[in-house]
Amino acid sequence: MTVRVRFAPSPTGRLHLGGARTALFNYLFARHHGGQMVLRIEDTDLERNVPGAEQELIEALHWLGLSWQEGPDIGGPYGPYRCTERLAWYQDALRSLQDRGLVYPCFCTPDQLAAERTQALASGQVPRYSGRCRHLSAAEQAAHMERGTPFLWRFAVPEDVVLTWDDAVRGTVSVRADDLGDFVLVKSNGIPTYNFQVVVDDAAMNITHVIRGEEHLSNTPRQLLLYQALDKPAPVFAHLPQVLNSERKKLSKRDPHVEPVLAYREKGYTPEALVNFLALLGWSPGGEQELLSLDELCARFDLARVHRSGAVFDVDKLNWIAGVYLRQQPLPWLTGQVSQQLSEHGLQPPPGSGPDWLERAVALYRDELTCAADFIELAGSVLLQPEVVWQAEALAVLRQPEAAAVVRAYRALAADDPDWTAEASRRRFRAVQQALGVKGKALYLPVRAAVTGRAHGPDLQETIACLPRAWVLARLDNALAEVGQV
Repeated sequence: MTVRVRFAPSPTGRLHLGGARTALFNYLFARHHGGQMVLRIEDTDLERNVPGAEQELIEALHWLGLSWQEGPDIGGPYGPYRCTERLAWYQDALRSLQDRGLVYPCFCTPDQLAAERTQALASGQVPRYSGRCRHLSAAEQAAHMERGTPFLWRFAVPEDVVLTWDDAVRGTVSVRADDLGDFVLVKSNGIPTYNFQVVVDDAAMNITHVIRGEEHLSNTPRQLLLYQALDKPAPVFAHLPQVLNSERKKLSKRDPHVEPVLAYREKGYTPEALVNFLALLGWSPGGEQELLSLDELCARFDLARVHRSGAVFDVDKLNWIAGVYLRQQPLPWLTGQVSQQLSEHGLQPPPGSGPDWLERAVALYRDELTCAADFIELAGSVLLQPEVVWQAEALAVLRQPEAAAVVRAYRALAADDPDWTAEASRRRFRAVQQALGVKGKALYLPVRAAVTGRAHGPDLQETIACLPRAWVLARLDNALAEVGQV
């Protein structure tokens, strides 16, 4: 048997990390077993579809390095791959169920259904359809249709049936069909509901494994009933654990720490880092190694190692992984990414900077970056604007005994030194040390605090060399004035 999986998103918005993880796990499973992956666009929610969402979704998946053998962009033997283009398949399946007496038209109004729901909740019961229209006679059904009463089609759920399946993640699951109620298959506008559409499509496309989020677990018993009713073999189901926030609550798309997939590209993350992080959200590769390439993930992936409990979205872990991958990239590539960030934020190198300035500046902060956008936050106030704002820790350094003397001595040497390089700055510090007898932190910290506004940072000599002389001299003067040592 050839393994066939599918990723079937709705084009109702941007692809977020939960959906991306589902796509990734399907891809890894298919690759691991030498199988095939199908991309199917479930666009039957006409009111919520967003123009351009499908193309952006495909772009995001490709950026992550994922591919598929069939889909709306490349075609395939089981197309079309947009659900709105498959309405004839759903109509044929509905007729098959009608011929066997397994469905019936429901003429209940929205007000009647709302009243049933309210009554069930008031009595402490789980809301489900009462079956009011299930027992209408053929004459009553015909009368409603002659009057033009709007109707939809419901599946007649059999009584006294227990549905049991072996979930590849959660183990054996059992549900009583009586608890489901007769559910809707086709809405009054002729559009199939999710449960009907997905069964018809998965059966027609020979999907062998359905790997999806835990929120779909409640849909599985309804879908199993439909597979039985249509005389189609059910696939193996695998329901992935929810992605949780730091408070172990379901991660929301509106969580400030979570962004659409392409937003990570826009910030200059590497796709390899995001893929590695997503793979570890609810799955363990075994052992202690956590940094794995896409090929390594494919080789190791096994549904048996997917956790049942929720997977916490750990921002710190994402940033750690992202930083490791970013430092593995060639410096010219990273410089190009930072250059894009500067352009998008309307920022430019300092006046008089040479052609290699940005690469030198990026090299300074490389070890602190998780993505290219971090450069602006870390270096922007130091390297990209004439003045700095002194942090409290920096002001405390400048108020130390002898700090002002060090700053004045360094400033005097910097003003007259024709050589503006990192090595020249080191020579100036050696001269200050000999003149004042200070060394170590007492020598370097006052100048760092005055020039950068901070008590910590990357190599001080390279930082000074990346700044225009006029900026450095002005900052040294302003720092002395700030602490009253002019």
